[in-house]
Amino acid sequence: MNDGLTTFAEVATGFSRSPLGILALFIVLVYGFASLVTGLAKKLTSAEKMPLIYFLVGFPILVLGVFTWLVSEYPANLFGPGDFKSDDNFLEMRKNAAATRFQTETNLQDFHNAVLGDETISVGSNGSLKGWTKSGDTPSEYEVGTAVKDDGTTSAYIKSRGLPQGFGTLMQIFKADAYRGKRLRMSASAKSDGVRNWAGFWMRVDEPKNNAVSFDNMQDRPIKGTTSWTTYQIVLDVPENSSDIAFGLLLDGPGQVWFRNFDFEIVSNNVTITGRIEIPDRPLNLNFKE
Repeated sequence: MNDGLTTFAEVATGFSRSPLGILALFIVLVYGFASLVTGLAKKLTSAEKMPLIYFLVGFPILVLGVFTWLVSEYPANLFGPGDFKSDDNFLEMRKNAAATRFQTETNLQDFHNAVLGDETISVGSNGSLKGWTKSGDTPSEYEVGTAVKDDGTTSAYIKSRGLPQGFGTLMQIFKADAYRGKRLRMSASAKSDGVRNWAGFWMRVDEPKNNAVSFDNMQDRPIKGTTSWTTYQIVLDVPENSSDIAFGLLLDGPGQVWFRNFDFEIVSNNVTITGRIEIPDRPLNLNFKE
């Protein structure tokens, strides 16, 4: 008996959180109410109709109260993606609604587990990540930080704010002295959530005048959509005249990417380069037909 009541309660709760469920609920209530009133009115005497009058007044108030409670408790379920500027706007609203609900229930740990899993978020003791710089076309449209799992594993992340008009990156730069004349491989791992346009690790080798002599940003093999932890590699030559090496992860458009486990190692010339900057011997495609 208790199992049956529990199952009924679970179904009713799920039903009440659906927009169609809410509409169907009130259609059934109105139809049942009309049928009940019609049937009772035919059988009651004048003296017995007074309780019915009270019922006629009180029942709509009760229904209105239930409807108001559903709207205030589950506002996100009364709207569809088509009512918003974008899917991301819709999903963000749903997430914010969930956060508000958990906070009003003073159960922040449940919200933490539901949205972030076993990760906590920080951005360093002084509000920044040592050695790293947020940059890009529109860096203000992106949020960066670190995600620390319960097992102590730490990753960085970059996350869009709204609908960015450019790209953002978390990056750093170091001297090329130790790698001049060598072939350098950078490897790192990343996972993504809802990357609309693309994301990718990148590495650039610069000469003293800040001109790039080799570069790869994974645009030909981008990270898109939602992916699990995957290891990626970039291999570039570091010419003798190199001065600096810059690297990082970029995100272009809505979404979020977590990344970790950077590693740099010198490899043999048998390892294939993943990106290069080539200057042609002569002008190309001057008539724009190719």
